[in-house]
Amino acid sequence: MKLPRSAHPGETFNLIFLSRAPKPTFGFVPDSPPLASQLSETGRFISTLLQQPLLLPSDSRSAQPDAAPLLSAPPREGTPAQHTQLAQGLMQAISSSGLFYEFHLAQWVAGKRSLTSLLLEPQGRLSKNLSQSPGTASLPASPGGELRLPVPPHQDYSNPMHRDTQALLRQQLDVLENGHLQWQGEIWPRQTIEWDTVGEKMDESEGDSTTRYPVWKTSVRLSLPNLGFISAVLRLGESGVEVRLAATESSAAILRAGAEHLLAGLDSAGIRLSSMGIEADEKAESV
Repeated sequence: MKLPRSAHPGETFNLIFLSRAPKPTFGFVPDSPPLASQLSETGRFISTLLQQPLLLPSDSRSAQPDAAPLLSAPPREGTPAQHTQLAQGLMQAISSSGLFYEFHLAQWVAGKRSLTSLLLEPQGRLSKNLSQSPGTASLPASPGGELRLPVPPHQDYSNPMHRDTQALLRQQLDVLENGHLQWQGEIWPRQTIEWDTVGEKMDESEGDSTTRYPVWKTSVRLSLPNLGFISAVLRLGESGVEVRLAATESSAAILRAGAEHLLAGLDSAGIRLSSMGIEADEKAESV
């Protein structure tokens, strides 16, 4: 990089990034007193939020409802309806987690989502509409209905966030920054699952007009009664889905023998399998 004047080893310069095309370009900032950084009101609010300790919910209604298993019993072979129910249950668990509450509010305002579904989310469970008994509550399906959140006594109006949504807002900020979703729960009684989904960042080539499709990576970890610990990583992109399974040696052999069923299931769902690997991981026995 050519500097506008002679430079000495160890000397510090202030540069401003101007452009990355056709090559990285910076502007030279003459020596001057450092400028004090200024944050917007929203930025100061977020900064304060991240520095505060998490508060326990003040009202049991605001907490997540007792999470029931997605299935009443383990799925059996030849019961595709149970597989569909499990997929829909996982989708509903993420949708009603409160992470997308503001987007759902916008849908409600546009008349595309019912008030009933909003009241099922953690933020909606703070509404005074739930103070009515289930048999008498009137839940309109249009934005004409009023959705009110209670204002606690001595509310700090410089902090418009309800205290019971503080932890959830932190999760929302993490999802916005990293595109990373996490969920843990029971898929059938006494069978827990850990599910992570993250969107991989795509490289942007200069002057490349080719349409680029997002790539999603999802991983599932669970310990089954007969197969033990199993880890599954799926990477879904434009070319199809890549599947990587890890289990103990004996379980890996069973998974390899049943790989054709997985291939048939993906094919029936219109998903092309681009690659698949099943690895034996003896460390899984201690997980």
